[in-house]
Amino acid sequence: MALICPQCGKAALYLETGGILGDIYHCKNCSYIGNFVIESDDPDLSDELKEGRRAEIGK
Repeated sequence: MALICPQCGKAALYLETGGILGDIYHCKNCSYIGNFVIESDDPDLSDELKEGRRAEIGK
């Protein structure tokens, strides 16, 4: 199971902290910090999200 960052689309998340309010993740790539992450068994999903993000911002 891969954890994918919702901001940059990379699977570069690690668990920052966890507790009564839930887990907080930190992205090594874009410095996103939050509890919302994308969980996927599909290894190609990260690439698809990055391509969609590029199309969205016009790169």
